[in-house]
Amino acid sequence: MINKMGLTAKDRLLIINADDFGITEGSNEAIVNLFENKSITSASIINAYPASNNAMDVSIRKGIEYIGVHLTLTSSDLHPCTPVFQQQSLSSLITDEGYFHTDISLLEKNADEKEVRIELESQIRKSILKGIDPTHLDSHGGSVMGLLSGRDFLEVVFDLCEKYRLPFNLPKRILEQPFFNADQLKLFQKRMASAYDRKIVLIDDMVSLPYCSGPNLEYSRLKQQLIDILQRLKPGVTQLTVHPSILTDQLKEITHCYEEREMEYRLLQDDDVKRLIKREQIKLITWKAIRDLQRSI
Repeated sequence: MINKMGLTAKDRLLIINADDFGITEGSNEAIVNLFENKSITSASIINAYPASNNAMDVSIRKGIEYIGVHLTLTSSDLHPCTPVFQQQSLSSLITDEGYFHTDISLLEKNADEKEVRIELESQIRKSILKGIDPTHLDSHGGSVMGLLSGRDFLEVVFDLCEKYRLPFNLPKRILEQPFFNADQLKLFQKRMASAYDRKIVLIDDMVSLPYCSGPNLEYSRLKQQLIDILQRLKPGVTQLTVHPSILTDQLKEITHCYEEREMEYRLLQDDDVKRLIKREQIKLITWKAIRDLQRSI
């Protein structure tokens, strides 16, 4: 992939992707600001939340073209969400109250594959109908990855990748992670082989800051962690996953991890971080570039 982009095997390319675009209007404001400041290169819309409509409306109005779809099948404890598809009940995906499950293992064990396909495609279609041309697909909370029970929905996702000609965020270096057991690694190897056969482009790596690490989090310590991550980037295409937001009461109602989100918003605009990226000769790229490459193959 690197060669086809006119780069060398030693180049370090970085996608800075803001997840959860649409979770709150404060998050939307932060992400749009970061796009305008050229502090991020991509975002993933979370269409199961009502504020996603605001996110897409603002993006269309401002001409932001770097938005993928954050495929979502689970809820948070503080703020449950409902399926996008409402024409009929997707009973295997929801609780008695009509919300997505908070427990991923329940989803993996009980979800009907046909209902998974209906809901995930509905989330993609919602963006398209709003006027968004999606750049990629990724997974909210790893809910399609089979991380707990070993029952994944990646082939369903790959079907949608083929249909809409989109890449999926399944980094190749996931196979190097020490915390996956032999069965999980075998599953990922099998799914990656399927992606290659389908000509779905995969990036090399994904990195992120520690998330929801508890109270008394210091900005300076988080900044140093980000600096260390950037300095250790390996050659190839890496995604830095962030969840930036302006701190609002709504954000506090939705997640316990609001301090990290506000700090990430500040970190991405920190002049020291921006200078480091230039000094390290890290090349910023977009998921749109990956998508366009896949469509050219």
